[in-house]
Amino acid sequence: MNGGADQKALFDYWYDRVQLRNLKRIGAQEHVTTQELRHECTNYDQLRQLPLVQELDELERSRVITIIKYQCTAKALQRRTGLLREFARLCEENALAQKQARSRLGALLQKLKEALRGKQVEVDRLGRRIQALEAENAALRSEQQQSKAELQVQKELEALQRALDAEVERRKQLARNNQSLGGRVAHTNRYRRERDELREALRIERQTSQALRQELQQLRGGEQLGLGLAE
Repeated sequence: MNGGADQKALFDYWYDRVQLRNLKRIGAQEHVTTQELRHECTNYDQLRQLPLVQELDELERSRVITIIKYQCTAKALQRRTGLLREFARLCEENALAQKQARSRLGALLQKLKEALRGKQVEVDRLGRRIQALEAENAALRSEQQQSKAELQVQKELEALQRALDAEVERRKQLARNNQSLGGRVAHTNRYRRERDELREALRIERQTSQALRQELQQLRGGEQLGLGLAE
């Protein structure tokens, strides 16, 4: 190598001998000075100390060291630019992936919300159906109780009627017996007295029957009022 070498060939020669190291520092996100890149991330200091360089005269040595300095700095900066661009690309891809993931997650959440709303509608519908069935069941129980009450009253009325019929027949028999023993006046007076007694008994029976019917009517009214309040 001598001072008359072709300028481009000289640049290419030293560019090929530049070695990069400490790539982590070269690709650091924070600012890195060119001096740090040259000294810490290339073999600049080793190249300038090569015997091939040191044996040159002072002027030629200065020129070669300047070329080495430039090529080391250029190569480190080129690699740094590439690494930073690659990092930027990865950041963009990551941002896009996150955006797509958020979009998918949002769609999934929306579907889940819609599914939950559908479930709630079904729960509400079933709740209303249960309330309707409970009200219907209560109405049936009330009707059964009412039927039992009416049957009981009817049985009591029939029993009272049978007792009344028996009493009337007994008194008629007594009247027939007494007629054969007494005179016409005595028979007439006795008959009138028995007639009045029978009328009184019938009046009492009618009052009793009326009281039972009123009690039954009140029972029915209470059941209907209870159903109305329940609704």
